[in-house]
Amino acid sequence: MGPQTCGKCGKNPAKVHFTEMREPSRWMEIHLCEECAAAHKARLFEMSAGKGPGIMRIQAAKDVPCDRCGRKPAAFCDTKIVDGNVVKEENLCEDCAPKASHEFMHHRAVKVPIEAVYSSLKGPDILAEQVRSALVEAVEVKRCFAERAAADIAKAVELVFQCLQSGGKVLLCGNGGSAAEAQHIAGELVGRFKRERHAFAAVALTTDTSILTAIANDYGFDAVFARQVEGLGREGDVLFAYSTSGNSPNVLKAIEAAKARRMKVVGFTGAGGGAMAGLCDVCINAPATDTPIVQECHTAAGHTICRFVEEMLSR
Repeated sequence: MGPQTCGKCGKNPAKVHFTEMREPSRWMEIHLCEECAAAHKARLFEMSAGKGPGIMRIQAAKDVPCDRCGRKPAAFCDTKIVDGNVVKEENLCEDCAPKASHEFMHHRAVKVPIEAVYSSLKGPDILAEQVRSALVEAVEVKRCFAERAAADIAKAVELVFQCLQSGGKVLLCGNGGSAAEAQHIAGELVGRFKRERHAFAAVALTTDTSILTAIANDYGFDAVFARQVEGLGREGDVLFAYSTSGNSPNVLKAIEAAKARRMKVVGFTGAGGGAMAGLCDVCINAPATDTPIVQECHTAAGHTICRFVEEMLSR
């Protein structure tokens, strides 16, 4: 196969892989010769005036380190623009680039008051497009999550399988939406996920208001989960610890109590893992800092664990 030709002029050999992002998670890619790349870049700067944020991405120069992590070689050189002005240029490795572009587009995007949306809406098309963009953004994060977290989720499946097979149980804890997720996954284990089978032993530590309020009143809120782990946890059991930041004090205390009882700990966190990253036997990190998207990743991971544990214990 011969060299690829420029996607603009169709004559000169393509030298630059040019990528443009004009809204979160929507990329346009084109291979250009050096002359067309320069003209295309100038045209985009002109067109971007007054149109909010955007990113132009080309290959990074050889042997340049990533500006984010400083460890891996940069794969991309991102030029971030707002209203036609360059606000930042970054050399990024393949791991740091998705997070960097997500953060920039999410925080720089123009926030439109909902009243303005409805006052200018002449039909469902505008709102539907905004909904589509939000859904696509969430899907892109979960696609990245699938690539990065699959091995850790598989390890969690093995831990839960071994625990339940030997007569142990799964304890689950978290705050707010994470408390709801703990109850959700406990329900999938005790009830069923897809198959008819015997009940699996699982207890959400977020549901008994008498226990929660008694412990909070006597020992403080940081102890509400740890005290229950002390009473219910045994060697060989597994704790599912949910915290989107990875730094929730009562979840960290629960992890400490679990480790003291030789339990295994599966952590569910957001990007970076927080303090939990170094405490868990397996730490499943969603590659995002936006709490709702992190929680969506946790739900996908929990369902995947339930699915394969159920299949393995039904053989």
